[in-house]
Amino acid sequence: MRKTIAIFVIVTLTCLLTWKFVQSDDHEQPMAAMDESKIILAEYKWNGEPYQISLADLNAAIAELPVYRQQNYETREDKAEYLEELIDERLQILRAADDGFDTLDEHVKKLEDYTHQLMVEKLTEAEVDAKIVISDEDLMAKYQANLSDYIEEAKVRATCITVDDEDFGNETLDAIKAGKDIIEMAKELGEAGKLANGPGTNQDDPGNTYMFTKSASPRWAEFIDAVFAQEIGEMTDTLFEVDVNDETFYLIFRKEEHHPDRQQEFDEVKDDVRRTVEREKKRARINEWVSEITEKGKLKTYAENIPEPPKPEEAETEESDQ
Repeated sequence: MRKTIAIFVIVTLTCLLTWKFVQSDDHEQPMAAMDESKIILAEYKWNGEPYQISLADLNAAIAELPVYRQQNYETREDKAEYLEELIDERLQILRAADDGFDTLDEHVKKLEDYTHQLMVEKLTEAEVDAKIVISDEDLMAKYQANLSDYIEEAKVRATCITVDDEDFGNETLDAIKAGKDIIEMAKELGEAGKLANGPGTNQDDPGNTYMFTKSASPRWAEFIDAVFAQEIGEMTDTLFEVDVNDETFYLIFRKEEHHPDRQQEFDEVKDDVRRTVEREKKRARINEWVSEITEKGKLKTYAENIPEPPKPEEAETEESDQ
């Protein structure tokens, strides 16, 4: 059974619009074997000229959407919904053309600018992107010449208890010195909601600062320097007091790990090296290309003809005169 819906809308005295949706109940032929351009989903007429929207047109329009939007139009029902949007858009474009909006100077200028932009992009792809070659030898040479750029900073990890009450901090420190494990104490305080917002304060693993570098947080620089200066397994003997943003915090911490500076291997940073080499080669090719164009165009510049802007006092005088 074939259903046809026809809607007639009089736009102007000389404009008659009709469209119809066509659905086919022929499900025997597998979708993979169908010619989507021959599956007509909508037909309409504008100023007597017939138009159609095929399944291929619909799928192509959906494919042009951002990926996050494409995911909204995967089912048959969702595609039918987008078909209505596509029809509305095409009808509005036809109506806008009837009103002469396709020939407005500002629109033509924008279209010309965009066309020029696309032309330059395509030319750049052909003259720059397609003409640079990057070999593994290039990458290795770049890596070897810049080893200092590929140093992994030293990192440390600590177990830290941060509180904002000095008396409570001393009580906690006394309990740890009496035999309470600092990790267990951090977990108990975290579950009780007694840890202040600072190093080691996280819901998943209270007390664990995870690995951090010397430049991790300027606000907590004193704490960071102190941890780096400790030996692994060493714990603070007294409360460590830190002022951050007009607040005072009291810390108890033990150094757990220390990873010194490390030279990263080539395979670890190969992608970063490639990006650097590619950027440099493109810049060099662009400069070469610009020189070629300049020479071909017999370029001459007359920068001296650019007038000097008026001095502030002169500009004020001119405004006063006006």
